[in-house]
Amino acid sequence: MQCTACGREPMNPNANYCDYCGTLLGTEVHPEPTEQKTAETSKEAKMVPTWVFFVVMCLPFIPMVGWIAYLVVLVYWGFSNDIKDSKKSFARATLLYTVLAVVLMMTMMGALFGGVMNGLSALQL
Repeated sequence: MQCTACGREPMNPNANYCDYCGTLLGTEVHPEPTEQKTAETSKEAKMVPTWVFFVVMCLPFIPMVGWIAYLVVLVYWGFSNDIKDSKKSFARATLLYTVLAVVLMMTMMGALFGGVMNGLSALQL
């Protein structure tokens, strides 16, 4: 009797298990089907549609509520379980860039206004 998993002949013809791989003799081994992604589905999972990018990037230009809507959309997309990974990664990266830009802008404004105030106080003496 030949092993169905490895194809070898066991040393003991009356053995219940293969001496080489340990498979139960007399049973057929079927490999589990693996899910294979095609190039099209993997490409689709990685892309964020262009219109989504433009809509989200234009939100801050809406007067009064634009920045709030912008941040709400990005936080929802970045941390919701219902969103695809591509959109989630896009939202998290955009949030990171937004936070870095705000911190840099506040630092530069602080340095500028600090210098202006320092110059004004020197003139008043």
